[in-house]
Amino acid sequence: MKISDMIPNYYAYRLKTNGRDLSEEQRIHFFNSINKIYRNNDKFIYRGDKKEKLYPIYGLSQKSSDEQFQDTLFILGAKASMFLTKLPGINEINIIDANNSVFNLIFKMLSNLLKREFPFGSIRRFVGDFKKRESGIINFFSNQNNEYRFMEIITKLNLKQQIIVRDYYLGLLHHISKSEYYASSFMLSTSIDFSQAYKFAWSKEVKNSENPLIIFGWIPHKFEGILSVPDSRILRDKIDMETIGLPVYEKSFFPYQKEVTLKGGLLPHYILGYLHTIQGDEVFHVNPTLFETDDLWNGIELPVDQSTFHQRIQNTMFGRYFTLEEDNNEFRQNDIL
Repeated sequence: MKISDMIPNYYAYRLKTNGRDLSEEQRIHFFNSINKIYRNNDKFIYRGDKKEKLYPIYGLSQKSSDEQFQDTLFILGAKASMFLTKLPGINEINIIDANNSVFNLIFKMLSNLLKREFPFGSIRRFVGDFKKRESGIINFFSNQNNEYRFMEIITKLNLKQQIIVRDYYLGLLHHISKSEYYASSFMLSTSIDFSQAYKFAWSKEVKNSENPLIIFGWIPHKFEGILSVPDSRILRDKIDMETIGLPVYEKSFFPYQKEVTLKGGLLPHYILGYLHTIQGDEVFHVNPTLFETDDLWNGIELPVDQSTFHQRIQNTMFGRYFTLEEDNNEFRQNDIL
C-alpha cells in the first residue's frame, strides 16, 4: 500500500489508555465515540511529530514512559512554537493583536516572501507554481505602492474582521517553513490527510522506529475558522475580501498537504489520542477523558479537567500559553508566572 492510500485503521491498532489495553466495554465506547466525533464536528485532523522533539518540550527525558507523556499531553494539549519562551521572537505577533503595526508587518513580510526566489529545493518549485496560480495576491503584495491602500482598507474593518484577515494572511506566511515568520508563529500545522501526517512523522526514520508519533484530533463546528485559520470558503462567509479590495488565494503553497493551520495549538478537549510504534506494534493511546463520557456524550468536546494545568506547565519548556474564551471566541495569551 502506498502512503498516499493510507487511512487510520483503528481495528488494526493496539488500543490502550492509561497504560492498559482497552476492555471490551471501553472498545465499544471508543468506536461509538469515533462515529460521533466524525459526524458532529467540522474537521478531523492529524499532526505528525517525533518523540525526540516533543519529550524535551514537555519536560521529559527520552527514557520517560508513555504514561508520563500522556499525563502531560492530555492536560496541556499541543502548542505552537511561539509559546516555548517568554521573550518575543523576531517578527512575532501576539495572538490577540490586530493593530496597525501588525498589518504593516504582514504587508512587509508578504511583499518580501512573494517577490523572492526560494533556493530550497522542492520548495522553490511549489512557490513557483503558487506564483503562476495566484497572480492576484502576488501582484498586490509585490507592489510597494499598495501598502497605503492595504492599511486604508484594514482600518475600515471592525476588530473581528481584522482578526480574520490577519489570520488568513499569517496562515500563508506560516505555510513556508523557512520564512522569517515561521519560527515565531502562533500557528500549528495539521492535516485532514492521515497520510501526510504519517509522512512527516516517519521522515528519515528506519522501520519499526519508536520515534514517530501522530496526534489525532478534531475541530468543532463552533470553532470553524476560529481555532483554525479560515480557508477561502469560510472567508467568503465572513468577509467579501475581493469587493473591499483585498487579494485572496484559493490554494496555498502545498495544496497536496491538505493543511489545516491551528491558532495557538490543539486543545486537549479535542485530542482523541496518538499513534506510535512499540516493539513493532502500532499502538494507539486513547485520551482517558473519553472514558469519562457516557452514551449521551455529543462527540464535540471532552470534559478535560485542567485543574493541574499550571502545575504541570511549570515543568515544561513552555514560557507562555493561550486560552480561548468560549462565550465570545476570543483568545488570550498569558505568561507563565
